[in-house]
Amino acid sequence: MDNLSHLPDDLLLRILSLNTTKEAMATSLLSKRWRSLWTLVPGLSYDHSNHNGDYKSFTQFVYRSFLSNKAPILEHLHLSLGPDCPSVDIGLWINLALSRRVSELHIHIVIPYPKKVSVTLPSSMYTSENLQRLSLTNCVFLDGPVHVLLPSLKTLSLKTVTYADNRSLQIFLSGCPNLEVLSVEDRYDRPPMDVIVVVPSLQRLHMSHGNIETRGTYVLDVPSLKSLEISDSARCNFRQIENMPELVNARVCFGTSSTHEFLKALTSVRRLTLTQPLTELLHMKQVVNPCGIIFNQLVHLDLRTFAVGWWDLLICMLQYSPNLRFLKLIDVAIYFSDMDNPSGWKPPSSVPECLLHSVEAFEWFQYKGRQVDREMATYVLKNALRLKTATFSTRSTDMGEKCQMLKELESVATASPSAQILFD
Repeated sequence: MDNLSHLPDDLLLRILSLNTTKEAMATSLLSKRWRSLWTLVPGLSYDHSNHNGDYKSFTQFVYRSFLSNKAPILEHLHLSLGPDCPSVDIGLWINLALSRRVSELHIHIVIPYPKKVSVTLPSSMYTSENLQRLSLTNCVFLDGPVHVLLPSLKTLSLKTVTYADNRSLQIFLSGCPNLEVLSVEDRYDRPPMDVIVVVPSLQRLHMSHGNIETRGTYVLDVPSLKSLEISDSARCNFRQIENMPELVNARVCFGTSSTHEFLKALTSVRRLTLTQPLTELLHMKQVVNPCGIIFNQLVHLDLRTFAVGWWDLLICMLQYSPNLRFLKLIDVAIYFSDMDNPSGWKPPSSVPECLLHSVEAFEWFQYKGRQVDREMATYVLKNALRLKTATFSTRSTDMGEKCQMLKELESVATASPSAQILFD
């Protein structure tokens, strides 16, 4: 504590702002200097679970400490609330924060499964000139006709929110002209809705839709996007995904209904992680070849192998990624007996250009040594002329099995004379 006491007030206030308001207030007992320091903390953070289920006591504490805060600028308000918290209290706390030009709001409603609670937020929150970051969990989003204009909003996170109607998300985003980061995680049991994200300024997008039926419109138009993380197995009547010319990094889990559109929009990506859903059997040659989708900028490819047929997806990606340098396979198919002895892989008629000219690192995480695994590993090792390292790791605890895998791999005559085979 002596060391802390020598720090300047600005730094102490920054440290206190990382704690809940209850924890910050407790420091007033340390010494005379600390007695009122907590009242100048530029942020308020409340967690109902810290009050032993006594909601009346919690509410009184929030109002009392809120009114005691004398910070020149209130930077953030974080609320972690139980399902019994009335919307009227939440609205008053949000409005108090907005009146003090708050720049960050985090509203998290803790709802025990399977209980459902609808917490409505005040309309004033949707027209703040100062709000820069907004995070909502288990709230009602845009309840009724609300005007939206958030010119300063840069970051938006929506997790299992309840949308007022089918166009709520689209209406909200249209009022955020400078939004840069968007994260949307949908409920698996929510009603069908349109998914329309048209945000020219957006740079990072994370969306998780689950196994839903939108039965409507699905549109992504984000020309400035640099980072994409999306899980989509939604079925819909209309799907449109525009090209993303600025895209650098993408992590995509897709279903058969979205494969073609996503791949066509990702041609500018430099690092790509692809995952096949557990229930999908993708036939990538039918999707990729006719369209001639070329990934000229792709340097790093990670392929997570869930479903039978992943080898066809891999070969197609190798054929259409002429500048690929780093290839990583992650075998996560550990629950399905039909993956024990997969068959059906055939080498392509010509060696992919990237294996001949650019691939220098090959990694296989959770390598199992099955027939198709051995054939694929052998194919890469025998054709990658510029390969420097090939690293294999396995979950197996059987030392005999591990040694056998290693011997099989080391016996392969690599095309690259400088290639090293490493076994973790």
